[in-house]
Amino acid sequence: MPADDPAAAETPSPYPDALPLSPRVERLLLGPDPATAVRLSAIAGALFVATFVVHLPPRLVGGLSFPFGLLLPLLVGVAFVAAAVGAYRNDGLFVCLALAGGPSFGFYLPLGLFDLTYPSATMLTALAIGATLSVVVGTAGFAVGAGGRRLVERVA
Repeated sequence: MPADDPAAAETPSPYPDALPLSPRVERLLLGPDPATAVRLSAIAGALFVATFVVHLPPRLVGGLSFPFGLLLPLLVGVAFVAAAVGAYRNDGLFVCLALAGGPSFGFYLPLGLFDLTYPSATMLTALAIGATLSVVVGTAGFAVGAGGRRLVERVA
């Protein structure tokens, strides 16, 4: 941002090491609170690891394996609720996409890595489906969570 831009001087970025974006765009993508964005990103990573581990083949993790099978609505529900809660807490679109992507990629990556479906899914297919689900469900969760936050603030 140029030093002579008065709008930039009025509202400094809460993300000092971030790319040079306008504060409004940074707030939309990452949320107003950097510490909350980092915590929510860590939760997204934990959701990925947990979903990945429980979806591994039983020969690798024994009784810990819980293949979703026909319970795909559970996967979508977990991704949606995580994104909606993340948006309610911090309003960051990228963070919501990461929160939805944790369970989505944690579910679809083992399908591609271990040939758990017939016909077997390739890694590219698994990544494409996981990314599509993350974007669709994460954006919907962002809209619901951010809208709910604004509604609560307006009523209160």
